[in-house]
Amino acid sequence: MEIRHLQTFITIVELQGFTKAAEHLGYAQSTITSHIRILEDELGEVLFDRLGKKVILTHVGKKLVPYAKQMLDVYKEIKNITSHSNNVSGDLIIGASESLTIYRLGKILKEYKKNYPNVNIILKAAKCSDLRSKLHSGEIDIAFTIEPEIRDTDLVVNHLKDEYMVIIGAPDADLEFLVANCEGEVARESIIFSEKGCIARVAFENYLRQKKIRYVNPLEFSSIEAIKKCVMNGLGISLVPYYTVRDEIREGRLKMIEVTEPLGQFRTQLTYHKNKSVSVPMSKLIELTLNESINWR
Repeated sequence: MEIRHLQTFITIVELQGFTKAAEHLGYAQSTITSHIRILEDELGEVLFDRLGKKVILTHVGKKLVPYAKQMLDVYKEIKNITSHSNNVSGDLIIGASESLTIYRLGKILKEYKKNYPNVNIILKAAKCSDLRSKLHSGEIDIAFTIEPEIRDTDLVVNHLKDEYMVIIGAPDADLEFLVANCEGEVARESIIFSEKGCIARVAFENYLRQKKIRYVNPLEFSSIEAIKKCVMNGLGISLVPYYTVRDEIREGRLKMIEVTEPLGQFRTQLTYHKNKSVSVPMSKLIELTLNESINWR
């Protein structure tokens, strides 16, 4: 029984599935299955009942959960002690989209600096497509992107969370035309795009094109915060990740419609080049991110 086997077990429990755990941890499905079989062989008991596509903890599995979490917590403390004694240091160059920097990475980077104060973090904001190019060129060590699933055999990809995109408007905005049968209709609200080349913009353009919604003189902003403010002020509608407007939606300052088709599934992903030497500062950030992202809403 190894720590990684317990980490796999707890990840399956928290994400409620083998497939999601495999994507989150960056393992093949067969590896996840193998980890659980090793645990089950050592304990002499089945940990999960497989009921169709669902996995449900057995009685023994439920009893193992608190012990596994306790062992992982102790392991984390031991690693922290070792890390500080070895004086982890060096540069760590991170690339991230603006929205992830603001809404997802703050807590992670705060905890990272607390644990590894001697690491010099350099954070570079860029479009998701540019971040992948920077990974290939070696300009950055790790990239955080929100986009459809990355399929690049030269990159190691960790799936952190499925996200969903929403079209937002001011409380009195007309969003109904977006879901109605309105082929050839002119948009009833001004369109606000993110900057050219941004994957969210491409997705929004494709959505309007497939809906055959015409628009003229769209606005364009490079900042997610500028887009939000303009939408709240009634200047138009835009497509953004839900996590960036969750509070405004709840408070009634914005309204939304969720969009899936034809955008495809957007995901937050952590990537680095497969030929990149994974430094200690890199490995610590990856480990911390995988642990923290389980709790993202």
